Amino acid sequence: MNSPNTLKAELGMASVKFPLVGIGASAGGLAALERLLPGLPAQPGFSIVVIMHLLPDHPSQCAEMLQRFSKMPVSQVTQHPTEVLVNHIYVIAPGTLLKMEDRYLFIEEAHAGHTTLGAIDYFFHSLALSHRQLAFGVLLSGMGHDGCGGLAALREQGGTAIVQLPQDAQFATLPEAAVKGGQADIILPAHEIAARLVMLCSGSPAGALVGDGTEAESEAQALPDVLAMVHEHTGHDFSHYKRPTILRRLERRLHLHGVHNVAAYRTLMANDGEEAGKLMKDLLIGVTGFFRDRLAFEQLRETLQPAMREACAKGEFRAWVAACSTGQEAYSLAMLLADAARGMSDPPRIHIFASDIDEQALGVARAGLYPASIQDEVPQDSLERYFARSGKQYRVRQALRELITFASHNLLRDPPFSSLDLVSCRNLMIYLDRAMQRHVLHRFHFSLDRGGLLFLGNAETAASVPELFSQLDRTHRIFLARVIKGRQPDMEPDGAGQPSPHFQRRASFGHVPAGAGAAQPRHLSLDELRDRLAIAESGCEALQSHNEELSTVNAELKARLDDTGRANDDLANLIASVDLATIFVGPGLTVKRFTPRAAGIFNLIPRDVGRSLLDITHRLDYPQLKDDVAATFDSLQPLEREVAASDGRHYIVRVRPYRTGEDVIAGAVLTFFDISQRRAVEDEKRAMAGDQEFLLDLGDCLRPLADPMQVLLLGCRMAGERLAVPQLAFARIQAGRYAVLPGHAAGVPALHGEGEVETLGAQALACWRAGEAAVEADLARAAGTGRLAELAGGRGTLLGAVCRKGEQWLGFFLACQAAARNWSATEIALFAEAVARIGVEFERARSQAALRASEGRLRELLRGIAKVSWEADAGGEGAKAWLDAIHPDDRARAQAMWREAVRSCGSRDADVRVEDRGGGWSRASVLATPLLDEQGNVRKWSGCIIDVDERVAAPSGSI
Repeated sequence: MNSPNTLKAELGMASVKFPLVGIGASAGGLAALERLLPGLPAQPGFSIVVIMHLLPDHPSQCAEMLQRFSKMPVSQVTQHPTEVLVNHIYVIAPGTLLKMEDRYLFIEEAHAGHTTLGAIDYFFHSLALSHRQLAFGVLLSGMGHDGCGGLAALREQGGTAIVQLPQDAQFATLPEAAVKGGQADIILPAHEIAARLVMLCSGSPAGALVGDGTEAESEAQALPDVLAMVHEHTGHDFSHYKRPTILRRLERRLHLHGVHNVAAYRTLMANDGEEAGKLMKDLLIGVTGFFRDRLAFEQLRETLQPAMREACAKGEFRAWVAACSTGQEAYSLAMLLADAARGMSDPPRIHIFASDIDEQALGVARAGLYPASIQDEVPQDSLERYFARSGKQYRVRQALRELITFASHNLLRDPPFSSLDLVSCRNLMIYLDRAMQRHVLHRFHFSLDRGGLLFLGNAETAASVPELFSQLDRTHRIFLARVIKGRQPDMEPDGAGQPSPHFQRRASFGHVPAGAGAAQPRHLSLDELRDRLAIAESGCEALQSHNEELSTVNAELKARLDDTGRANDDLANLIASVDLATIFVGPGLTVKRFTPRAAGIFNLIPRDVGRSLLDITHRLDYPQLKDDVAATFDSLQPLEREVAASDGRHYIVRVRPYRTGEDVIAGAVLTFFDISQRRAVEDEKRAMAGDQEFLLDLGDCLRPLADPMQVLLLGCRMAGERLAVPQLAFARIQAGRYAVLPGHAAGVPALHGEGEVETLGAQALACWRAGEAAVEADLARAAGTGRLAELAGGRGTLLGAVCRKGEQWLGFFLACQAAARNWSATEIALFAEAVARIGVEFERARSQAALRASEGRLRELLRGIAKVSWEADAGGEGAKAWLDAIHPDDRARAQAMWREAVRSCGSRDADVRVEDRGGGWSRASVLATPLLDEQGNVRKWSGCIIDVDERVAAPSGSI
């Protein structure tokens, strides 16, 4: 419930005497304030409240920091309430919200759950109610949108909104949001805002636009001239708007163009044909929201209940939302009425006229698409019932949208609607002068049926025409239309200052006695003539109103037809151009629409629309089609399945419910995504992964084998089985000739043969010289294949790859089968890699066998010529007995030689003396020889002592 101070502010009874500036900022705000505050004098004649986003659990030094560059005293708000004094700056405390009521700041906990508004929006809304025209909102650097809605509330109540130039802000998101939302009256760099505040608060809000003497006279005439040009170019007359409102809106245009007074702006407008339209957009107050002033709408909900029941007698409840802007107020009223109708057994039809002069705003209203932030304004149950989520936005459901007719209509000029049960016009009349307010109230009274309701904004009243309206709820501005008994016209001035008869109730129209037309002619008195003239004029007004209503409905219908036509055109073009196979079906699987790509899967033609999809042939292996659609209807959840087609293609079928705007399931949408290429890539990747695994396994199996022929036989068998070929063998090349060795043969004779390499065929030899495999898919059709084709049997298919060591050809592998075959790239690559590994392992085993044979021969040789021979392991460790045969004085030198040989992994020798059989000593050589494996590493050591007495005779005694 509103506090007394709030009600006092709403009723225009606030006791504030000086302006108050609310400054909102978040990220980068301190830097902006550091440039703004030094420009303010110690006594500017107003006060400032700074609202920043602070960490709730950390003490803030913000007030102390601001004091460093401010001439005004700065303090943090910690007392509840705090009286606001002129020429002071107040700073919000962490974890709190501030609310302005009259001249006091009230503290509330930030997370108490009583509001969804941010700290800046929360304060600006209260400031708008408490200070109105004396309220100034400044939005500085920051992230997010907190403060944009608050600026709108300030402008709505006559306050002024100033936004930091986005390019000047450290974080431009917040000021950009305010500028793009049209909530900035003035846009300035931070260092220029102080001077503008002093200027605006020193007198009237447009004090800078008025001069002295001749200049003042020119300025006084310039404003009507500007408004006349707006009227001439746009057809909209703003001459009855309040002068401070006009000047505030006009100041933004002056700032944007860099002109300093209205006279200069008048010249600019005269030379720029588009400026009048731009000024009109700024003059329109497009401030609205869902259920603005929630308590007022709740009271209206209660008041509408009996009004809806009374409307049942005539079968229709008619309402008019004047100056509807972007439609939130109209949809709010529609939700209230729809809720009331839901609780009635036989509710009346609801028809709401929503009008505005801003075509762009009406376009938004007709679209019914609003940002996700409306969830802070619309109650959760209403949000779920009347809106559908559309990406990051909410769209009004069609059932609610159809209750409203949106129309372009000038409330001040065009004939009003008629036979209404409710008129809602909130926060428009506060911008009009008193004479125009009375004119508008007369129009509303004419529109309302007997006992109709008038719903105004919280700063507006119908008290100026007590003869037309009585007050139902003063707090929430709900009024009741009085019944006018007399017919005497009430000569009130209309919008142009000319006399206009008061609009009589249509209940009094046409009450002429029956048969009066056939009565004898008689002279009528002046008073009688006036009555009949009033009746005629009122009848004309009524007919004009009905014509306006019909024109509005026709315009709305035309707009809807145009929208529907465009939507159908868009849909047709989308269906024609989309590269997806899509079929729309009804509940009985009847075809409703389909894309051209769908006709390539199902044999669809245009006249199949209306037939069951099950009756139409297709290329899919999809027996679950009917069950999948039925499952989607039952679960209301999308379903996906992968299916194959008879032509080898693969599709993912996605079945989704077809929902109407009223959230009714009216069928299903089947979309077929061609995944053949993806499936082929996946199959290729799986095959490659399998091939790699096979190659690793092949190497693991061949590596332990020592017999070269075992390596060859096992390798050819494994590769042949992997490639599914019955014959695979290796032909060794020596001295320009080849000879086929035993290999793999599964149920067919093994490959065999020998001959000159050059006779194998020029094509195969060319491929091998280029490092490629020789491939023949069909030998029967191939030419120039030479002896290689004969080895393969002369028909079928073959793969051949050479095995080399450096530039030397060691041999070639040949795989073949009797039938033709189109080899895939992965199969050719696998063959080449597999036979290369087999060749490496074959050469390794063959080299090891040759090495072992060589070592055996070396041992036999050494046994024949050496006095002593021995072997040691790779580290040189082994038998030490050989040292016993060496002279004691030579043993250290022999050991040093042995260690050096082991260290350098090379052969070494040393001269020593060895004992003769006769007991003497003779000269000999100790030899150390490493035995290497196929990788060149020392496998073991061989040592021997060879007698050299035959070459050098040793003297008697010691050497």
